[in-house]
Amino acid sequence: MICNGSRCFVIPYSTTEIETSRDLSYNKGLTGPLPAEIGSLKKLSNIIPVGCSFSGLIPPTVGSLQELVYMSLNSGRIPSSIGSLSRLYWLDLADNNLEGPIPVSDSGEPGLDILSHCKHFHLGMNKLSGTIPSKLLSSNMSLIHVLFESNQLIGSILSSLGLVKSLEVVQFDRNMLTGPIPLSLYSLTNVSQLWL
Repeated sequence: MICNGSRCFVIPYSTTEIETSRDLSYNKGLTGPLPAEIGSLKKLSNIIPVGCSFSGLIPPTVGSLQELVYMSLNSGRIPSSIGSLSRLYWLDLADNNLEGPIPVSDSGEPGLDILSHCKHFHLGMNKLSGTIPSKLLSSNMSLIHVLFESNQLIGSILSSLGLVKSLEVVQFDRNMLTGPIPLSLYSLTNVSQLWL
């Protein structure tokens, strides 16, 4: 059971194995901030609370969910601790009220640039702001989707996009990006959709 103020919700488990997946989607009665205690569910591999009425910050304790493969959360800022989730395959934070910068590793703190096994960055339709960090993408990543459309990002399109040869869908449209299209994008031979 995880409590959120006066409200609690139950994560069912058996006597032999703790539940590894929890889809809480579209439970409008779940309100307030997502409890920090969610970080104690060490066996959790999927968490999907989209369509709930959670508000406030995503707790940094989600970074301790080392078995997490699929994450879909909303509201607040993206905690840098998500970069600690080495098994994360699908990061879906799209269509929420996320704001602030895109976190990358810095001074011992993790960030999204460390998620080398992740295939999906779905962060479109938020209020993310600032420039796209130059170290966000690198050649050791295996991303196939990089979706940052409909945010408030400024600056230029990353030339490092061209380093991620596995990319198939790229969306940076409906931001406030400026400058030339990097020539490195011509090396993305697997891309079927490119929205700038």
